[in-house]
Amino acid sequence: MVVLYLIGALAGFLNRKLSYFLGLLASLLALYVGVKATFFGFSGTALFHFFDNTTVGINVDKLNGMFLAIASLSFIAVTLFSLDFGELYRKRMAIFLNLSMLGMVLILLAHDGITFLIGWEIMTIFSYLLIVEHKGAYKEAFKFLAFSELSTVLLIIGFLALYISKGNFALSGSTNNLVFVLFTSLAFIIKMGIIPFHTWLKDAHSKAPSNASALLSAPVTLMGVYGLFRVIDLAGYNHLWGIIAVILGSVSAFWGAISAAASKGLKILPAYSTVENNGMILAMLGFASCAHEYSTNSTLFKFAYLTAIVLSLSHTLAKTLLFLSIGQAKEQLDEESIDNVRGIHESVGKIPALGVVISGLSFSAFPLLLGYVAEWMMLESIFQSYQFTSVFNRVITSTGGVLLSLGMGFASFSMIKLIGYSALGFSHGKKAKPMNRVFMHSAELLLIGLIALFSFFAVRLFFGFGYSQFVIGALAVPKGWLIASAKPVFGVISPAFLAIVLAVLFVVPFVIYLKSRATTKRVISWNGGLNLTEEEYFTANAFSFIIEYILRFVYATKEIKDGNRVFVSIRDVFDDVYNYFVGIANRVTYLISKLVMNGKVYFYLSYILTMFVLIFIVFG
Repeated sequence: MVVLYLIGALAGFLNRKLSYFLGLLASLLALYVGVKATFFGFSGTALFHFFDNTTVGINVDKLNGMFLAIASLSFIAVTLFSLDFGELYRKRMAIFLNLSMLGMVLILLAHDGITFLIGWEIMTIFSYLLIVEHKGAYKEAFKFLAFSELSTVLLIIGFLALYISKGNFALSGSTNNLVFVLFTSLAFIIKMGIIPFHTWLKDAHSKAPSNASALLSAPVTLMGVYGLFRVIDLAGYNHLWGIIAVILGSVSAFWGAISAAASKGLKILPAYSTVENNGMILAMLGFASCAHEYSTNSTLFKFAYLTAIVLSLSHTLAKTLLFLSIGQAKEQLDEESIDNVRGIHESVGKIPALGVVISGLSFSAFPLLLGYVAEWMMLESIFQSYQFTSVFNRVITSTGGVLLSLGMGFASFSMIKLIGYSALGFSHGKKAKPMNRVFMHSAELLLIGLIALFSFFAVRLFFGFGYSQFVIGALAVPKGWLIASAKPVFGVISPAFLAIVLAVLFVVPFVIYLKSRATTKRVISWNGGLNLTEEEYFTANAFSFIIEYILRFVYATKEIKDGNRVFVSIRDVFDDVYNYFVGIANRVTYLISKLVMNGKVYFYLSYILTMFVLIFIVFG
C-alpha cells in the first residue's frame, strides 16, 4: 500500500484522475490489511537495522490494524469523492492528497518512534500544502503548520525519553517513563484539537478545499487519537493521566459544542463539532484509566475503552460525510455561510442533502445511526461512576459527565440548525454550478450506508474488536444481538432490534401520509397577504441568537450597528489569548532582528567565531 500511494503521487504529475484512482486502490488495500489484523489476528513486521540495537520499520498488530481500518474508510471516501471534486483544483492536489495519506499509514504502522516521526512530518507537510491549495489560505495554513510542528517537537522529546528508558525506539513492550507519557500525550492532544489547542481547526477548515477538510477533521485528528491509545498500550493506565484527560476532554467537548451551536460558517460549525467529539474520546480514555485504577476486576474500564473506539469510528465516518456533503454544496453554490446555502435538497441535489441529514443526525445521537450507539455507551460509562470508592474520582467523573451531557444537547442544537437551514431549508432559488457528480455522490452514499450498517451490526464489531463479553441475549432478543454495558448487567441496548421496531412503527404513519399527501395543501407563512422577501425569512443567526444572548459572557456577544442594519457578532475568547501572544512574539522577534541584523561586519564576524567555538566545545 505504501508503494501504491507513492505511485499514485507520481501519477499526479501526469493525470489527476489516475492519481486519485491509485490512491483509492491503496486505501482499499489498507482497509484489507486493517480488517485482517482486527478481525482475523493477522500480524507482521518489516524491520531494518538502524544503529546499535535500534531497528526501524513497520509493524501490524490488532491495535494499529483497527485504526488503519477506520482511517482507510475515510481515505476511500475522500479519494472517490476527489475523482470529481479534484477537477476544480490543480493536478498537484492529487499528489499532496496521496502523500498525506501515505504519512498517516506510516504513523499507524510504525514499529518505532523514528518511523512514526517520518510519517508525522509527511502528513503535516502535505496537509499544509493541501490547505494552501485554496486561494488566500496562507495564514490559516501557517497556523496549522505552527501547531503541528509544536506537536513534532514534543514527540521528539517524548521519543528520546523512550529511548533513554528502553534503549530503543520501539513502540511495543512497556515503559513507565513519565517524560514520554507527558510529552507525547500533549503532542497528540494538540493534533486532536483539544481545548485550548483547537483554534487551528476552525481556521484551517474554513479555508481548506472540502476534501482536504474531510481529511483534516477525520483521519488527521484520528492520528492523535491513535497516539493516545498507543501511549496507554505502552505505559498502561495511569490514574493521574486519567483525571487530567477527563477534565480536558469534558471541557473540550462542552466548549466545542457551545461554539458549534453559535457558529454561522458552513465549515466552521463542523470544525467545532470535531473539537467536541475528540473531547468525548479523550474523556472516555481518561475514564477508562480512572476505572482501571479503581478495580481491574470490574468491566468498567474495558467498556469505557471500547466506547472511545466506537466514538472514533462514528466520528470518522460521520465527519467525513458531513464535510464532503457540505463541501459539494459550498463549491456548487459558491457560498460560505449556512444561510446562503439554504435548500441544498433543491439547488444542489438530494444525495448531498441526505449526507448532511444523516451525518447531522448521527452526531445528534439519532437511534438508528452509529452516533447513537457511541453516545449511549458514553452515558452508560458515566452512569457507572457510582462504583468509584474515591469521592475525588466521583466528583471529577460526574462533573465531567455533566459537561459531556450538556455538550450532547448543544451538539444536537447545532446539528438541527445545520440540517434545518442548509439541507432542508427553504431554497433561495440560487442556481448551482454544473459539476461532474457521479463519484461525489458515490462517496456520500457509501458513507451513508456504512453509518447505518455499522449501527445495525454494532454487536458484530464488538466481536471483531475483542469485546464479546459485552454482547449477550435477553428476553426477546437472541444471544449475540444485545449490548450490555457491564458484567453483571447494568444497561442494555440492541441497535438492530431497535431499528426493526422503529421501522415497523414508521410504516403505519408513512402509509397514512402517502394516502393523504394528494389532499395536503402547502402554503407559505402568512405575511398580511404579502410574499415574504429574502430578508424576512427566519435565519440561522436568529435561530441561535437566544443562546448567544444567554451565554454572552462566554461568546463575548456584541451588537454591531451598520446604518439601518443591526447584527450580532461573537468570538472565540481563546483567539484573543493567542493573538496576545502572537503580538508579543512579533515585537520580540522584531527587536532581535534589529539587534542581530545591524549591518556591522565586526558583529557578524564575532557571531560566527562564537558559534564555531561553541560547536567545537559541545561536539568536539
